[in-house]
Amino acid sequence: MSFNKLTNAVLIALASQAANASGFALIEQSASGQGLSYAGAAANAEDASVLWFNPAGMTKIKGSQAILGAHIISPVADFSNNHSYFGAPGNDISGSGDNGATLGLVPNIYWKGKLGDYDAGLGINTPFGQHISYDENWVGRYHATETNLKTLNINPAIARKINNQFSFGVGLNAQYVDVVLQQKINQSAIGDTDGTAEVTGDSWAYGYNLGLMYTPVEALNIGLSYRSAMTHNVKGNVDYTGINSSYNLGGYTLNQVLFDANASASVNLPATASLAVDYKVNDKIQLLASSTWTGWKAYDELIVKFDNNGPNSESNQNFGDSMRYAVGMVYQLDDTWKLRTGVALDETPVPDKYSRSPRTPDADRKWVSVGAGYKVSSKMSIDFAYTRIMADRADVDYTLQSDLGNSVLVGSYDLSVDILSAQLVWTY
Repeated sequence: MSFNKLTNAVLIALASQAANASGFALIEQSASGQGLSYAGAAANAEDASVLWFNPAGMTKIKGSQAILGAHIISPVADFSNNHSYFGAPGNDISGSGDNGATLGLVPNIYWKGKLGDYDAGLGINTPFGQHISYDENWVGRYHATETNLKTLNINPAIARKINNQFSFGVGLNAQYVDVVLQQKINQSAIGDTDGTAEVTGDSWAYGYNLGLMYTPVEALNIGLSYRSAMTHNVKGNVDYTGINSSYNLGGYTLNQVLFDANASASVNLPATASLAVDYKVNDKIQLLASSTWTGWKAYDELIVKFDNNGPNSESNQNFGDSMRYAVGMVYQLDDTWKLRTGVALDETPVPDKYSRSPRTPDADRKWVSVGAGYKVSSKMSIDFAYTRIMADRADVDYTLQSDLGNSVLVGSYDLSVDILSAQLVWTY
């Protein structure tokens, strides 16, 4: 029925926006790591934030520690229109390009202490998050006008040394997702103005993370970590406004087809695995490198169920596995200051322009980061960092199907991100 096709893109985005880890996941979980572009994050046990990247790293931290951090993220997602059309090429949709990206704040809280013979820790952070808000009259309004995703992840973890060379850690994760998504419905074929569809939904999901730290010699740490897939059983509602009440479609008026209803979707967030190296060349220089795999092939198909007479919605996302590579260096300037820098290549799971929606306008990205740490006292230090992310041009040829006519978004995105990070580290 038309209800299924017209709401398909909105309800899929309920899942896909939360699951687009390479494109919209928030790796910004440590200001010290940010200055390195997160090179060697699973091997660099500089502070308690390591429990997110590799819980085994907690065994390298002496005493107890608490961290309060934040990251200001300023993205650009500037779309240039190239004859987007409705129904058939040549029937251009009115409107222009738009930059829907908005300023964001990502907080982190970490604690590390002792639990008997074990090192214990707790991380509270935001692993996914995005707010994209387009003008209601932009050319892609039938695909998306609003995407507001918020998450909260609670990650307790424990670790223990096996011997002088090996440490092992394990953590549990409880993750909450809240999302609001909105788009316009094109009613020009029936001589009416645009309607609006809005989806709200939330979910709790649970998973685990594991880590191994190997120190063959004092100057070298090798970290291996794994973060499990998570399944979100999203419960939500779709609400409509401005729907035509007279147009007949298959024996129903349009507002009898497009009516408020419950909806649900089961979404798998992919597993990740990281291999990292941290090597201290001397008292001044520390070199780091890492590679991270994200298993996006698991995110292949979405099935959305409706609490009405409409059939289930099935969609092939065509995502592929992605890799992230990073290298970095720390320079100990003196007893008070240390300097950091790093670069990274972050691959996108979006395979081509036909799969790139305005809710997931992702492309391969290059990171360049600089940072510094300042030791205020024997118990207190401050870290801060700046990152510039540059992305390849992201071409778009994305189709939204509807019994009222297909909307095709054609053009390209210019993407970039600036990030400012800071954290306060208290050792006690």
